[in-house]
Amino acid sequence: MNNYTGFTDLCIPVTDTDKLVAIIQEAIELGYRNLAIEKKFNASAQDVGNKKDPVPKPTRLTELRARFGGQIRLLNRLTVIFSENTISMVLNKSSTIIEYDVIAVQPTTDDSLAYACQNVVCDIITYEVDKKVQSLNVNRKLYYMAIERNVAFEIKYAPAIVNSLHRIDTIAQAHYYHSTGKSKNLLISSAATNAFELRSPYDIANLGLIFGLSEEQSKQAIRDVPNRLLHLAQARRFGKAGVDIFRRRRKDNAVDSDDYSDSELNEEISDDDDGKSDRGNSEGLNEPMEVTMGSKNEDVDELMEMADYPGTV
Repeated sequence: MNNYTGFTDLCIPVTDTDKLVAIIQEAIELGYRNLAIEKKFNASAQDVGNKKDPVPKPTRLTELRARFGGQIRLLNRLTVIFSENTISMVLNKSSTIIEYDVIAVQPTTDDSLAYACQNVVCDIITYEVDKKVQSLNVNRKLYYMAIERNVAFEIKYAPAIVNSLHRIDTIAQAHYYHSTGKSKNLLISSAATNAFELRSPYDIANLGLIFGLSEEQSKQAIRDVPNRLLHLAQARRFGKAGVDIFRRRRKDNAVDSDDYSDSELNEEISDDDDGKSDRGNSEGLNEPMEVTMGSKNEDVDELMEMADYPGTV
């Protein structure tokens, strides 16, 4: 699993290559280590239901990663705009969505906002300042339900830089998150469309004070919260794994050793249609090992005595 560290900006809207190069270069100079390129998907469009997989392909970052290799980690983000609760069906049937590193949702109604907090499989709940977001207010119960599901709430600062009306809406939204959920699990992203709109992490830490965050919360909003979110998002993408342990039956006249013999190392393991190999057909090989204090296996007895286990494992 990737080790995400340093300062992170999870919202750089996709634009032409020249502008992206300038933004990435500026981000590197400002000290960012992780950057997510955002692509939007309007799930409320009329033709969405007619497509087999309506989710668009992520931005190809191969050339940009090669150009800035080792200096910054570039990620893909999908922001889903929706108003109806059928969004989960659209996302679940998509085979493209797993190609995105981060999934954000942008609800446009009160009902869709409540649904995003409770049910939608996503990493971020975001908003658009020019869409009258002040009418979409999540209550305290829904806010904490989202936090329990490891969903973060996002504040974008670039619109507040370039437009005074957006500045008022952004500050109002940030203070609403503070009064509702004490700004818990809040992250700050830029949504910068050019290099000029990008700010250094230390400037954002000061900006967080205007948003109602403490100094510690401001630092967490651009480092700890987004990096933890990336770890959880990666776990969501690849799912869980389990390990089964089976006893390997000792061959006749085999030497008691921790090393495999040459003949054992050269044995071929081939899976048949029924899922068993030649050695797997041996009696007792595929049966789970049960270890107890009364085991006949001397090696197990010795390990049990060393571990001083009081009973059955």
